[in-house]
Amino acid sequence: MNRFVFQSLLLLMSGTLACTLLSAQANKYAGSMKKIVGVKYTDSRNITGLRGWQFREGTLATVLDDPQPIMVEVYKKGSTYIVFFSVMEDTASKEYVIADLVELKNVTKNQEVKTAVCRAYKQGNAFIVALTNTGRTHYFKAIKAWLFDRDRIRFEMINAKTVECLNEGDDD
Repeated sequence: MNRFVFQSLLLLMSGTLACTLLSAQANKYAGSMKKIVGVKYTDSRNITGLRGWQFREGTLATVLDDPQPIMVEVYKKGSTYIVFFSVMEDTASKEYVIADLVELKNVTKNQEVKTAVCRAYKQGNAFIVALTNTGRTHYFKAIKAWLFDRDRIRFEMINAKTVECLNEGDDD
């Protein structure tokens, strides 16, 4: 009996440790905004914890009929940007949950945060977030880049040298 209790306790503790490690990984790039990971909302312009932040853009990252819609949102406060992906866990409730977040501090005037229009190795991917320098080119080269892994529900840093993002203001 004691052996069973010990094994059960050990299993429970290892599960808790695994969940803690996954949580830590999910917030790896969230910086000071970790507190809003997990926040639920129905209106992306009215999210608890974002008072004083300016909404910059938001778009659906998945196809319209995806069974688990995912949004990407960008907010700005001073020279700091946050980008987060939110998942609609229950389509009946129309409620999104902030899954993970990237905080970008000290973004300069000649830099842009790009979402949904980037590609890695010349392959488009709506789940890439990049910090780029601006300019008069058709594609901006990434300085830093992250990929939202929808299976693991978290951001992972990727090789920025392989990433470029469409210059939506380019007339050429």
